[in-house]
Amino acid sequence: MRQQFSYEWYADEKDVLIRLKQGDKKAFERIFNEYYHRVYHFALSTLYEKTFAEDITQSVFVALWQHRENIDVDKKIGSYIYTIAKNQVYRQTEKIVIHNRYKEYVQNLSVSYEDLESNLDNKFLSRIIDDLIQELPPARRNIFLLSRKENLSNSEIAQKLSISTKTVETQIRRSMLFLKKRLQYYLSLFFLFFI
Repeated sequence: MRQQFSYEWYADEKDVLIRLKQGDKKAFERIFNEYYHRVYHFALSTLYEKTFAEDITQSVFVALWQHRENIDVDKKIGSYIYTIAKNQVYRQTEKIVIHNRYKEYVQNLSVSYEDLESNLDNKFLSRIIDDLIQELPPARRNIFLLSRKENLSNSEIAQKLSISTKTVETQIRRSMLFLKKRLQYYLSLFFLFFI
C-alpha cells in the first residue's frame, strides 16, 4: 500500500529535494511513492491507454532522476513533475497521431503498383520505386513487370512463362511485400513532410 506523506511531506519538501539533488535514493523513493499514482492517472486520463500511461509514468521518474541536479529546490516538486508529465504526454500524443496517420495512409494504399504511383503522385518516389523493382531477383522482377506494367493477368503470365498461377501469385505478393517494406522509410518522410 502507498504511504501517505500529506502534512509531513509539505513540511520538509525542500529537504527532500535537496537530498534528491544530491542523489539520495530514499528521497527519490519518497517522491516516487507520493507522485506515482497521480502521474499515472494524469497520463491515463489523457491517453486512455494503460500501457502508454505506465510507460509515461516510468519515463517521468527516470527523467526526474536523470535531471535531479537541475532541480530548483525552492520550487514545488509537484509542478516540476507535472511539467515533465505534460511534456511526455504531449510527445506520446504526437507520436500516436503521426503513427495513426501513417498507418491509415499505408492501409489506403492499393496493392497495385499503378495505384501506389498515383496516390503518391511524386516523381522522386516513382524513381525510387523503379529502382527498388530493379533490386528484385530477375525472375520475380519479370513477373512483377508483366503484371503491373503490361497488365497481364496471373494466368496469362503463368502461361507465357510456363509456370503455375500459384507461383505467379506468390512472386507478385513477395514483390509487393518487398516494396512496402523498403518504402516505409520514404513514405514516412513523405507523409511527415505533408502533415
